[in-house]
Amino acid sequence: MRFQTLLLTAFAFLIISCNSDQKTNQDTPALSKTKALVQKSAQQKKEIMNLSAFLEIDENHLIPFKLLKNKNDDFLIVQNGVEEIKVVDYRWNENELHFTMPIFNSEVTAKLLGENLEGEWIKNPRDEKEYKMNFHAYSNLNQNIIPPRFTDYNLQMAAGDKVEAQAGGLWSVKFSPETEDEYPAIGEFKQTGNDLSGTFRTETGDYRFLAGKIYGDQFYLSCFDGSHAFLFTGVVENDKIKGEFFSGKHWREPFIAQKNAKAKLPNPNELTYLNNKSEKVAFSFPNLEGQNKSFDDLIKDNKALIVQIFGSWCPNCMDETRFYNDLYKNYKSKGVEFVGVAYERNGTLEKDKTFLEKYIREMDIKYPILYGGKASKKLASEQFPMLNKIISFPTTIFIDKNGNVKRIHTGFNGPATSIYNDYVKETKELLDKLAA
Repeated sequence: MRFQTLLLTAFAFLIISCNSDQKTNQDTPALSKTKALVQKSAQQKKEIMNLSAFLEIDENHLIPFKLLKNKNDDFLIVQNGVEEIKVVDYRWNENELHFTMPIFNSEVTAKLLGENLEGEWIKNPRDEKEYKMNFHAYSNLNQNIIPPRFTDYNLQMAAGDKVEAQAGGLWSVKFSPETEDEYPAIGEFKQTGNDLSGTFRTETGDYRFLAGKIYGDQFYLSCFDGSHAFLFTGVVENDKIKGEFFSGKHWREPFIAQKNAKAKLPNPNELTYLNNKSEKVAFSFPNLEGQNKSFDDLIKDNKALIVQIFGSWCPNCMDETRFYNDLYKNYKSKGVEFVGVAYERNGTLEKDKTFLEKYIREMDIKYPILYGGKASKKLASEQFPMLNKIISFPTTIFIDKNGNVKRIHTGFNGPATSIYNDYVKETKELLDKLAA
C-alpha cells in the first residue's frame, strides 16, 4: 500500500484538476487519504506528477521516458530527452491509466499493480497487425521503490571508478556492417558528464530526439514518440564504438562507428532525380472525399507547387509537415501551393481515411492532402514514373511556375539534427525564387 499511496499522490492532480465528469460523487477512504497527501504535497510545492516510464524490449533492455503532468494542466506530457509531447487524450479512472498518443495510432493502458503501473503500449490498436510492448511506470516521489533493473544501477556498478569515455561529436556509422543490409549514418552526440543526447542521421532521415546516459565506456540512447520505440546501446573504446540498435522488440542490428569530425552523407538533393531532365511531373490522386485532383488542378493561376510524398505513420514526415505547414502560411499568398500525397498502412482510402483525418486535424494542416495508396516505395515509384525511384518517405518535389522541377529532396533530417537550420534556410531561399 505504501507505493500505491505514493503513486496516487502523484496522480491526484489528475483527479482533482480534471473536469467534473472525472470525479466521483463520494470520497472513498483511499481518495480521502490521497487528498490529504495532496494538500501536504501542495504545501511542499510538489505540483508536478513525475513518473519514470519504460517500454520493455526484454528482461535486460528497456526504453525509458518520463510521464509528467503539471497541476493546472488538462494534458499529460511524454518527455523524451528535450522533446515534450503533449497528450490531451487521457483518462485516469481509479487504478487504471489510459492515454492515446497524438498524431500516431498508438495508446497505453496500464493498471496499478503492486509497486508499479503495469500495462501495454499498443501500436495500431484493434488492428489485425497490432503491435504490443509491456509498459511500466514508477512514481519518482520515492526513488527507493524503483527496482534496480529499471535504473542505471547495473551500468554504474560495471563502470566502477572509470572516467566517462568521450562520446560527444560526429561519428561515421555503419549499421549492419559487412552484410547486404549495411547502410551508412552519422552519429551526432552531446555529452555533459553522464548525460548523453543526440541522434543518428541517415540518407532517408534521422532517428529523432535520443537521450540517455554514459557510465565509464558504456552508453545507451533511446526514443519514444508514439511511433518510434528505439534503443541504442554501445561501448566506446578510444575513437570507436561497437553497439546494437533495437527497434521495439521486433528488430535489432549491430552498428559500428568511428569518430570523424568531417563525416558526410550523400547529398539528399541528388538521390532522387528525373529520368529525363526535361520531363514534367504529372499525377492524379483522390482527396479524402474521393474526388480526383490532378497536377493541373493544383497549379492553376500560375502557381509553383511543392509535392510532399509522405505517410501519416512516419515521424520524419511529421517533422517535415510541421515545417511545411509554416511555409504554406507564408508562401500561399505569393503563388506557391503545397500538396501532400499520402501512402498509408492499410492501402485503401476507406480504411486509411480515419488516420489521415486525425493527422490533418492534430497537425492543423492547411494545404490539400491526396491519397496515393499503400505505404510502398515500389508503388510510389510506379505512380511517379518520371523519377528514377522513390527511396524514402518523405520525398519532396519542388516545381516552379513553368512546371519545371527545380529540386527533389529525399528524406528529412529534422530539428533533432545539427543540419536542420541550414535546411530551413536553403528551403526558404528556394521558395523565394519560386515565388518570384
